[in-house]
Amino acid sequence: MNRRADKLEENILTLFKQACGQDRLDVAEHLLRALEASSKAGDKLCARDPLADAYLTIARLRSKE
Repeated sequence: MNRRADKLEENILTLFKQACGQDRLDVAEHLLRALEASSKAGDKLCARDPLADAYLTIARLRSKE
C-alpha cells in the first residue's frame, strides 16, 4: 500500500472516531466497512493499523455502557 492509501485510511479513521463521538453510529458503521475493505485490499502489517484502532474505539465505547 502506498503512502496516499495510508493517508486515506488515517482520514477515514478520524471520521470514524468523530462519528462515534457524535453518536452517529449509522455513519460510523459505513466508515468501519470502508476501513475493512481498505485493509483487505492492502494485506500489509504496519505499526499503526487504522482498522485495529477502529476496533479498539468500539471496544472502549462498549465498555462505557
